[in-house]
Amino acid sequence: MISQTAEYALRAIVFLADQTEPQTNAQIAEATQVPVGYLAKVMQLLSRARLVDAQRGKQGGFTLA
Repeated sequence: MISQTAEYALRAIVFLADQTEPQTNAQIAEATQVPVGYLAKVMQLLSRARLVDAQRGKQGGFTLA
């Protein structure tokens, strides 16, 4: 069995794998049914692990690394 954090991370990665444009925390949270506050922490961990790229700004969001 995997932890809740690992499950949320996998959901986010699978969702991002199907996207061509950067996705915001809110978009990922809605699509994966993960609480947005929890997802922000998960995405930060994924970014530190260099599994996703974070882009700031109006056209920013997350993409797979």
